[in-house]
Amino acid sequence: MATGGPVFLTKNGYGSMVVMNMEQYESLTGNVEAMLDAADRQAASTTMRYSHDEVFGALREELHRADAV
Repeated sequence: MATGGPVFLTKNGYGSMVVMNMEQYESLTGNVEAMLDAADRQAASTTMRYSHDEVFGALREELHRADAV
């Protein structure tokens, strides 16, 4: 049996929870807090705001471009 990896728990045959060590969790989420802090600082330094359509429209275009390649 392998050790050190995440443990997947099921309930009635469906995924319910994942248990992992702190190092694994931090490697997955560690950058998220830093990026959110950076976004907060940027938002505080400017009045420029983007609409939902602008943000998600640009993301959709990028995804379509990546699919075309």
